[in-house]
Amino acid sequence: MVLRIFGDRIIWGVAILLFICSILLVYSSGGYQSLTNHITHLVMGVGLIFILSRFNFRYFTNLSTILLGLSVCMLIWLMISPDSYRGDVMAGRWLKLGFLSFQPSELAKYSLILFLCRNLFVYKEKLNSFLPFFLHVLLPAILVSLLIIQSNLSTVILIIAILFFILFISGYPLNLFAKYLVFPSTIFIMIFLLFLCLPPIKTLDNTLPRLTTWKNRICAQEIDFIPFKWVDDSQYDPTQNYNNNYQINNALGAINRGGLLGKGAGKSYYKRLLPDSKSDFIFAILIEEYGFVGGVIVLCLYLLFYQRILILSIKAKEEFSRLLLLGLGTMVLFQALLHMSVSVNLIPVTGQTLPLISKGGTSVWVTSLAFGIILNISHQINNQYLK
Repeated sequence: MVLRIFGDRIIWGVAILLFICSILLVYSSGGYQSLTNHITHLVMGVGLIFILSRFNFRYFTNLSTILLGLSVCMLIWLMISPDSYRGDVMAGRWLKLGFLSFQPSELAKYSLILFLCRNLFVYKEKLNSFLPFFLHVLLPAILVSLLIIQSNLSTVILIIAILFFILFISGYPLNLFAKYLVFPSTIFIMIFLLFLCLPPIKTLDNTLPRLTTWKNRICAQEIDFIPFKWVDDSQYDPTQNYNNNYQINNALGAINRGGLLGKGAGKSYYKRLLPDSKSDFIFAILIEEYGFVGGVIVLCLYLLFYQRILILSIKAKEEFSRLLLLGLGTMVLFQALLHMSVSVNLIPVTGQTLPLISKGGTSVWVTSLAFGIILNISHQINNQYLK
């Protein structure tokens, strides 16, 4: 019996190629033990994609409220129960569930996209008034962002960017878009930049440790363009904040060593120096081993994936399908571009993984969930054209 593959063949091909890249790079960075654990995650990811691609995507959007509620509960539990933390430097982002370590923010950002796309479609006629817009769109995004921002500022930035994008493509009136979202967001950004420019405030830094982390990273990189040239550096001590430059310098060293064609599979030197070579800086290891050419090929895989998303969204006859495709697809692409930008020192370190390539069960599973839903939507769209 031959198993039937549901969904766009090119997107399937991209997913499989990314999984293969992941196996090669994780084995190179972490050895056999890391690979054994990672392959288990990848097999579960492929299984998720295969299963979810066969179920009508509307089932999952109907469950989006439950998924988002579950994510919020886990994020709250993560804040109030220190014993639930994973015992390492990334403890504030992880929840221990028996023998598993789970990152609630990963599930939260994708379940939030499902929830927002559903609400924008279901309540479209009511969202011109502020109260319905606040309750159905802004409040869920604000709630999730507030719960995540303490430990994962970059994910909050991703969520805000995707919220802007989804609202824009949904055809929401531009005057209301500016009034309800752009203006408040501008005020929020100004407040954020103000806190970056001010000397340390002990209470604030204890509440939002990631703010101090970002200030140190900006100072370490000596970013000298507006608005970052006004960031307060009075408390910054390069000798005490060596790690702020350590990671990025080693990532750049790996990229420089890779050159055009790389040093070859398994021949990375900097994997021993980068503490997160299997996750946060796996793109740098990719370029060291497979060169600039390898990095461009992986970038092209993500761009090919997004090209298919754009083509399918144009073909989609239903607005809801189009919103979901673009929302989920854009999140995958933005996250990949953020990860790559960190590796080449375009932006401060964010901790974002490279989708379907970086080691990490939570990242693989939730990205696989997104791919599964996208593939089912593509299957439904293609069926419309066959009828």
